[in-house]
Amino acid sequence: MLFMKMHNQREAYLFFKREILKIPIYFFFLIIFASCHSPSAPIDNEEATPDELNPTFAKGFQILQGKGFKILNLYSSDGTTLIDHFILADRFDSQLVKGLVGKKIIQTPVESVVCLSATHIAFADALGVIDRVTGVASADYVVSDRFAELVNDGKIKEIGIGDHFKLEELISLNPNLILISMQYGQNFETLRNAGLMILPIAEHLENDPLGRSEWIKLFGVLTGKSKMAMDMFDSIVNQYNELKELASDVNFRPTVLSGKQYGGFWNLPGGKSYLSQMISDAGATYMFYDNDESGSLVLDFETVYHIGVNADYWRILIFARDTYTFQDLLDEDMRYAGLAAFKNKKIFYCNTFLKPYFQKSPLEPHLLLADYISIFHPELLPDYTRSYYSILK
Repeated sequence: MLFMKMHNQREAYLFFKREILKIPIYFFFLIIFASCHSPSAPIDNEEATPDELNPTFAKGFQILQGKGFKILNLYSSDGTTLIDHFILADRFDSQLVKGLVGKKIIQTPVESVVCLSATHIAFADALGVIDRVTGVASADYVVSDRFAELVNDGKIKEIGIGDHFKLEELISLNPNLILISMQYGQNFETLRNAGLMILPIAEHLENDPLGRSEWIKLFGVLTGKSKMAMDMFDSIVNQYNELKELASDVNFRPTVLSGKQYGGFWNLPGGKSYLSQMISDAGATYMFYDNDESGSLVLDFETVYHIGVNADYWRILIFARDTYTFQDLLDEDMRYAGLAAFKNKKIFYCNTFLKPYFQKSPLEPHLLLADYISIFHPELLPDYTRSYYSILK
């Protein structure tokens, strides 16, 4: 079956890797982290207090103010299990750094960084520090014109990922920090053995839409852009909550199905996922809202069809160079024609080939929410132009 209009197999692989394999199950996170990680020495944080950048919505990290330095604690996605801790020390305070021997220290502001996730590149770009990015896993996902310019000028190197690292080139970059997005099956032991400082960034494991974008605060601390990061996040929260309030008193809450088949299975978000919450905040009801999973579900067609056949709307992500149509869906599986959303032409999609969904949407939950509201309740945003989604024609 044709899954989507792909230009080549590499594009299909990239889409599959991001949409299907990115299953946010913190159990996998713990296993992977433990398998390639040596814990740092304990940090005396008895007198540490929550820093002004300590998160409100995100559960995966904590920032404390210690004696002359900040303490970064990393947690499982539910915020219950401490995974690791780092000291964030002023790189210009040489005496402090010398006094912290044996600790895992990140000297800030970070002057050079390698980003192995497109989302992290977008965070750096938003804070105006894209020039400090010296290496990326892949340059296929462009986040801005400036990023593309730096790649073309050879100032940002493509160093690969997983078992395909260009290790010598990565070592030659000598970055202050490597930001990773932990995924099942990845191993970074080779990089640690080379003496490189690695920091896991787990915004994709957050179940609150605002929790995902709140990781910008950590980027602010790392890059010396704390004030800018706080102001940016406060603006996101205000815009998101205003939209949420706008849709809170709707008289009718349409039902929504998400995802579609790939490789014989239907991949869709769990009932406790960020998407389920965002759909609710937009004045609608996700068809799997009563499911207890926060990560992705992989189900057979019949199970999803039985629950979602009468859904008012159907949300899908595609990766297509050409125009995508109802016929393309039928070419993939004729059974889609039985869905009420298909019959009533209420399918909306994001073409990730044309839209920076994976790169930028974690930092723009307010724009995603506005898109959803404009689809489910167009009368609430009559003059709105959508940022990510379109109605299938």
